[in-house]
Amino acid sequence: MIDVYIELLVIFFLVGGIWLDVYSLYVRLSNVTQKRSEGLALANWVLYMARMLNLASAFTLAVIYESNSGVNFSGLVLASFLVGSLFLFVFYKFRLVESLLLRLIGFVMFMPARGLAGNHFWRPLGWPKLSHVVSSMLISLFLNFAIFLPFVITTLKPEFRMSSVYLGQFMNFISTLLLMLYADPVMMRGRDEAAGVDAMDGFIWGRFAANVLIVALIAIWMAV
Repeated sequence: MIDVYIELLVIFFLVGGIWLDVYSLYVRLSNVTQKRSEGLALANWVLYMARMLNLASAFTLAVIYESNSGVNFSGLVLASFLVGSLFLFVFYKFRLVESLLLRLIGFVMFMPARGLAGNHFWRPLGWPKLSHVVSSMLISLFLNFAIFLPFVITTLKPEFRMSSVYLGQFMNFISTLLLMLYADPVMMRGRDEAAGVDAMDGFIWGRFAANVLIVALIAIWMAV
């Protein structure tokens, strides 16, 4: 029974991190926050919350992996990303989901920007620009590689356990580099030039695409 609770905890952490990562872009690219500087603080806080859940999921997965508890590790990760992708689809389709979630966690989410409390950031997405989709997808992929690659390498080559950790850190560095050198400057230029927020929607679409691709990659890994 304890294993079931741990599995549910991992799914909660991963799905929460996936959604908050995407929602931080909804916040950053909202008409509300484009006109108020504290909106950037809010978007950064939401992204930080996503990273905290990423860390929590990685730690919990490491405990499961090293305890040899009999949990189907790959199946658990696949289930988490599948649920996360499905949840993103539901969030994309229905505005009501945001309202329900903000009622649950709004008191935490709006901590650094109380002046924005009560605002909603969900909106229909526009047609994406390919370069935005690709860059956002790569940022998300490298970030997730940073979390899961050490597990893969340790499974295949246990003697490289320590090296795999640093390789994961390198993947995180690549993700951050793409964010700092391309994605953030493009979004900031759009903000300075008062471009329509829908012109940047490719960054949100890229996150959707990345999570679907991760599900496919894990499924292939389990099949071979």
